[in-house]
Amino acid sequence: MNKFILRYGKTVVHFGSQAINELKNVVQNYGKVYIVTTKNAPRVSGALGDVTSILNELNITYDLFDEVKPNPSASLIEQIADDIRMHNPDVVIAIGGGSAIDSAKISSALAVCGGSVKDYLFGGKHICGAKPIIAVNLTHGTGSEVNRYAVVTIDSPLTKIGMASEYFYPMVSFNDPRYTLTMPHEQIVFTSLDAFYHVYEAATGRDVTPFALMLAEETVKLIAQWLPIAVKEPQNLEARYWLMYAAMLAGIAIDNSRAHLIHAIENVLSGLNTKLAHGAGLAILGPRVIPYLHRVLPENSYRLMRYLDPDIRPVAEDAEKAAKALARFQESVGFKESLRDYGFTESDAETIANTVTTVLSYSLRLVPFTVDADMIKTIYLEVSLKLFNILFGYDHVGTLHR
Repeated sequence: MNKFILRYGKTVVHFGSQAINELKNVVQNYGKVYIVTTKNAPRVSGALGDVTSILNELNITYDLFDEVKPNPSASLIEQIADDIRMHNPDVVIAIGGGSAIDSAKISSALAVCGGSVKDYLFGGKHICGAKPIIAVNLTHGTGSEVNRYAVVTIDSPLTKIGMASEYFYPMVSFNDPRYTLTMPHEQIVFTSLDAFYHVYEAATGRDVTPFALMLAEETVKLIAQWLPIAVKEPQNLEARYWLMYAAMLAGIAIDNSRAHLIHAIENVLSGLNTKLAHGAGLAILGPRVIPYLHRVLPENSYRLMRYLDPDIRPVAEDAEKAAKALARFQESVGFKESLRDYGFTESDAETIANTVTTVLSYSLRLVPFTVDADMIKTIYLEVSLKLFNILFGYDHVGTLHR
């Protein structure tokens, strides 16, 4: 498990156990730092203590915002931006998973360019710059530490929505797998499945590239091999190393070939109920959506799904087999979540379908077939009401509109 440096986009990634020690060389010429993080994970993992010890050793002053919540809201991010603007740090350090890193990305830009989140989403305002960002990643799912994307929850309509900017690339990132050893069991599973769905969609979108497909294959191979081990042996550092590596590859993959249908629906779900972890929402939806994608791009789907079931073939007829393989894999690592667990009912179908097909229509343009509100409702209802049994066949499969 070697330590190494990866240079991608505008980001330099320090990867491996004890990689955080390189932070000293990165920040030594800065005078003031602003830390964006959450309450618990940075402290339990030891990451916050390691970062602040280095800052104190170098006599660098810092301000700490540790109120980031899962699926952070636009209002919270705007509050952070105001605080960054007031303190005027030289650099912003994000410590956490996607919620903390994405919050730091957007707030660092707002602090420099002004305006509200909605000004950039709907008002035609363009991001003009950002405070330099250092990301200390604590999970093996987000990929945000290596790409130009960030996600924010807005209140009208209630959904998560993506933002992208060249200024969102962290200047430096740290992927130190030691910090993942304290993740709760469900987060081990949820974040790893998040990485899986990043690459499955990257490999099956209209904008898929050979580079992204190559990364996707390696990502799924690693997750299939190491996630069961991490679940059984939570302190296995080698398993966390390779899962963190896989998630980083997935983050690069979606930076080149973007996520689409499953992410679009899930963004509405976890926007409506922010207690729904992103990876959990994706995994609830995924086995129902994959048959559609496998039928249209069976070769690309096969190149990933063969690591879950070597009997899957690159033919449209194996669409259900691919879905069953994924469902079995998710079940084997302890995934048992359902939409009912988060209070969703059939009455939400109309709202979800309308939001996906309007506010998130940019994602649907990447789907390799035509998606309308009726298809979204069909998918949602079959998932929420469990009108199909993924392990034993479907009661209803739906119709593809090419």
